[in-house]
Formats: sequence, C-alpha cells, structure tokens
Amino acid sequence: MSARYLTVTAIDDPVGVEVADDIQGVTTRLETPTPVSPEPSTPEGFVFPVDVAVRLDTTALRIPQHVNVIVRDVEGQVVAEGVNRTDVDLPDGEYVVEVTALAVKTYLAVDGALRSTTDEVGRRLLVEGTDHVRLGIRSMHEYPATTVTTTARPDDVARALSCLGSALKTTSPERSWPTLRGHPPLLELGETFDAPPEAERRDGPVRIEVPPDVASLFPVAPLAYYTDAVVAIGAEPRLRVGGRSYPLDGDGGFERTVHRTLERLFTLDCIVRTEGLYPVDLHARRLVEGDLPFDVASLYDAPFTEQLQAYLDTPQEVVEPAIPTWKSTVDLTPTTENLVHLPFATADLARVRCPQPTLATDSTGPSEAISDFYRADGGVARGSVRRPEGTPFDDDVTVVQPEPTDTIEHAWVGDGVPMGASKPTVAACKRRLEAQPSGAIEVAVVSNSPEMRAETDVRDLYGLRELVAFDIDMFEDLTGSELARVLADDYDFVHYVGHVDDDGMQCADGRLDATTLDYVGARAFVLNACRSFEQGMELVEKGAIAGVVTLAEVGNEPATRVGRTLARLLNAGFSMAGALDIISSDTITGRQYTVLGDAQLQIADSRSGTPVRNEIARRSDGRYDLSIYGYPTATFGMGTLITPNIGDDTTRYLNSGRFVQSVVDREELLQYLKSERTPTNFDGELGWSDELRLD
Repeated sequence: MSARYLTVTAIDDPVGVEVADDIQGVTTRLETPTPVSPEPSTPEGFVFPVDVAVRLDTTALRIPQHVNVIVRDVEGQVVAEGVNRTDVDLPDGEYVVEVTALAVKTYLAVDGALRSTTDEVGRRLLVEGTDHVRLGIRSMHEYPATTVTTTARPDDVARALSCLGSALKTTSPERSWPTLRGHPPLLELGETFDAPPEAERRDGPVRIEVPPDVASLFPVAPLAYYTDAVVAIGAEPRLRVGGRSYPLDGDGGFERTVHRTLERLFTLDCIVRTEGLYPVDLHARRLVEGDLPFDVASLYDAPFTEQLQAYLDTPQEVVEPAIPTWKSTVDLTPTTENLVHLPFATADLARVRCPQPTLATDSTGPSEAISDFYRADGGVARGSVRRPEGTPFDDDVTVVQPEPTDTIEHAWVGDGVPMGASKPTVAACKRRLEAQPSGAIEVAVVSNSPEMRAETDVRDLYGLRELVAFDIDMFEDLTGSELARVLADDYDFVHYVGHVDDDGMQCADGRLDATTLDYVGARAFVLNACRSFEQGMELVEKGAIAGVVTLAEVGNEPATRVGRTLARLLNAGFSMAGALDIISSDTITGRQYTVLGDAQLQIADSRSGTPVRNEIARRSDGRYDLSIYGYPTATFGMGTLITPNIGDDTTRYLNSGRFVQSVVDREELLQYLKSERTPTNFDGELGWSDELRLD
C-alpha cells in the first residue's frame, strides 16, 4: 500500500513488511513469524494523523533495532512506556503503540492484551485475543505551504516575517516538537507585497518591535516564527506579550538577547510539554525544576500568553543548565536580497546574525604539517605534483573569517569564501525540499588518480548498515565526457577522488571544467581534492543540492583519512553539516573542508533517529567516562528526544549537543557500543564503535 512516496510492502527474507519513504531514502522493517499481506485500512483510530494505514494478519511483530514505545489508550492517555530495555505488559484493551526513533512515524493499533520485550537485536510486540494489528505511518518530510512576496521596504519585510508563524501546527508547548512546527513559508522579493490571507498576521497577542533596518529585522525571524508573533517597526527592540513589554537589547546586545530569549522559551516548552501528550522523565526538567518560579503541571494548561510571560519572567541563569547546545548559527550579511534565506534558517531555529566579516589571514590557512603530497596540478601524467603558489582562489574572490560560534553548525550567507562555515544557496535549499522519490540510495565512487587508489575502498563503507538500501557503482580513470555523464545522472551521491585545479577535475584525457556542464543531476558530492571550492560551487549552481569541498591544499594521506571518515559519517545518517563539524574537530586537515549548498542534506537517516558521537576515556578505577553528543538533522530536529541504551537508564534527553555525561563499567559500555555503529573518540582518537578495542 502507498501514498505517493510512502509504501508498505510484504517481504519474504526475512518475513514481514518493509516501510519505505523514498524521499527520505529510508526503510523500516517489521518482521513477522509468518508471511503477511498488507491490506488497506482506515486511517482513523491512531490518536495521531497517519498518511497510510494497513491491516496485518499477525499477532507478533519484531523491530530489528533498538527503539522505544509509548502505549496510549484510545483517548490518547499514556498507559505504559517501553524505554531502553524495559518491558511492557498490559491486560486486554484497545491500545495505540507509538514506535519512536524511526525515520517514518509509526503507530500500531491493537485490540487485546499487549506485551513488549527486548533482546540484543531490537524490540518485540505480542498481542493476545485478536488475529491482526493495524499499522499506521506518516512521513516526516516537510514542505512550505506557501510563498510570501515582499518589497524591500522595512515595514513590508516586517509584515512578511509576521507570516512565518503561520506554519506552526500548534501554539501549545508541543510546538517544541519538530514535527509540530511545520516549515515556514518561503520568502521572495517583488514589486508589491503579497501573502495568502491564512498566512497574514496583522494583529495578535505577541508582538515584536524592531528599528526599520534589515540588521534588526533578520535576527528576530526565528523568534517571531516560534512565538507566532506580529513583527512591526518600533523605536526600540522589544517583545510585547499580552500587554507586557520585554526589552530585546539587554546584556550582550540585541542579537544575543534575541537568541537567549528563543533558547529560554524553547527549553521551557520542552519541560512543560512533559505534562501533556508525552509525560516522560526528561533530564532537562530534572536539572532546573526545583528553581523554576512556576509550577510545571499548572502552567501546561495555562493560556498561551500566560505561558510566555512565565517563561520570560524566569531568569536566564535558572534555565541555562537545561538549554541544549544550539544546532546552528546563520550569518546573513545585512542586505535585503538575503531575506530569501530566512525561512530555512528559521526552520532550524537558528541564531541569525548580521555581522561584518573579517578577512581571513594566512594564519587561518593550512598547517605546515600538510606538506607531503598535494592534490593540485596533478597533470595527466599523475605524480608530477607541485605545490601551487599564491591564493587558491581567483583574485576577485574574498576569503572571510566569520565570528566563531558555539553552535554545532555554522553557515555564511554573503559574498566571499567562508573559513569554518558552510555556504548555502537558496536554490539548493529548495531542491532539498523538492527532492523526488529515489528508491535505493545510489552512490558513484569515481577514482581518477592512481596515486589515490587507497581512498577507493570508501565503496565498502557506503551501505555498511542494515535497513537502508544502497546501490554503489565504482568508476576508475573516467574521461571528461564519462565523468560529465556520471554527474548528470541522478545519483544520490558522487564521491570523486582525484586532482582539481583551475582547469577543472582530473580525467583520463585531461580536465573536466564544471563551468562547461549543462546540468548536474547528482543530489550531493564530495570533491576530495585540493582547492575544489570553485569547481564544487559550479556543481551546486548547475543542480546539485550540496557538496563537500576543500578551501586549500590538503595532504594526500590525511585527505584520504578524511574521505573515509566522511563516507562513514554520511552513511551513518549525519547531515553534511554534522559530518563537517566532526571532521573539522578531529584533524587540522578537516578544517580545510566546507559544505556548499544545503548542508542539512543527508544521504541516509541514522538507524536510531538522531546521529550521535561518543567520547570515551579510561578511568583509574577500571571504569570509563562516557559522553554522548547528539547531532540534530532536518528530520530529527531540535526538540526530539533520545534515550541511549546504557544499562537500565530510562531517562529521556534533548537531542542536541552533549546530552549524556556518565561513568559506566566495562559491560555497560560494551553493551551500548554494540547497539549501533557510531563515531567514537577513545582516549583522543576518532574511530568507530564496532571496531573499538578496550584492552
């Protein structure tokens, strides 16, 4: 059964059904003891909306991955949870089981006695007193509902920003769930203002006032979206809620006050929502509840404006311990043309800044340690390599050094080549949202340099996991026309290994200059070669959604290591931005890489939802310090919950930044590391959990 790109099909090895979301490029397998044939069913009765519903004639299901389940009655009240390795045992009744941490929202409607248990592989569900269960699924893919056109006049820009909150599916604390926020309307410049009536916000209980310039308007966009606020021109920046006024130019300045305000509101929503549809044991609530100046349970049912006022009256230092590491910072140079980027930054709840860039100096460039063998000027002869002199960019290209940020991701929107930040384009961001069904994830690995054959084993790293279908093609020594055809094909990802210089990408018969291409059909790419920025930018301009490139010369051996790590990170479900954060933190060479286009792109979803990275250090008492870091994605955005499979811990955590800092024994650590293949720093060395040796 299917709804557009969302399908449920019977499988026979193993027996069961496969749920596939082609746009997300993910599959989920539900195993059954005997063959089943999905039959259409009503989408009613799942508590939450579903896109597809089917009947399965079975009383037993097995999910071959570690997931949690939330069991509700038909009224939506939670009656049990199966978290980590805990079991569920319920008497005869009607229940809806929500299976969390899957890339497709998955619900099971059952009528009978319910039992759920776990083993080393995953979770089982058993139902007695019936002969079937109903499966309901919903895609997590979001697309803007409309486009708002605005002029460059500040009052019209403010009016356009007032439309962003129309995408919210609720103004209750549940809007802190990414699936209940919705993607903001797209913005575009025009001769006159135009917005659908349902998107307009001309009056309301929440109002943001800022001076009439884009440097004041841009930073409030995410806050306006999250609070469904009307944005208006005023003499001083302030937030008005239900007749009360709160300044937005406090300690740290205007932008920092706006950022801190949004972070406080969001975090307190995450805490208060635990009194609603998801009454979970949230770590963030434990950290601060005793110091909050309000009662969490009482505030959940309070009116929207009363909730906001209570949040705004709470000192920042009280909430600070619970605020997660923020996902992203987006630097927008303050020109009206850049407002088209705001919906994408807003969907991410990004910290929007309007900075003046500083020029990068030689000290920010590659280290002297990268001097062995440079991937530049490889020549057809291959091996006659010389180090180029001067800047790696044309004379008319400015290299900028954006102000550092403590967020996981950093994007630069403006002129120049950013050091330490990705460079998005609006066209690429729209392409990600408009992605068409693709079925299995198709990867092309192109090796056009014999000296770099060591990197071609990345072919074995893509597809190194279950539940995601990969088709991988390997090419060597392609000519220019052959490489052009590969790039024009509809591959999900192209991994190019070879030399790049001012004339283009190395091929068997010379160079392929990306400026000569008519079209690029590949969704994403990596050009693991020296100075590949300009060629990569052309690939994005010609149709790719995103690509990883280098800003300077990179040594052959460390670049090969980066290429292998990048392949594994993307395969493990990290977005390009998340992967960039890890490789940039791991090595000096990694800091010479950046992402062009939409860095939110993933070529696959993480098996357990939010991708994670581990840090492990030995202790003198034989135990281990374990820290776990979450990397939110477009699918599992900020506000998603995560529970690591550590011992019998059933605590829920917000999924951004370091969410676990614990001391574990050897058995607990090994059990956790076996649950999923994840990047792991052990005693300062980056490796992978499935290869780690504690001895």
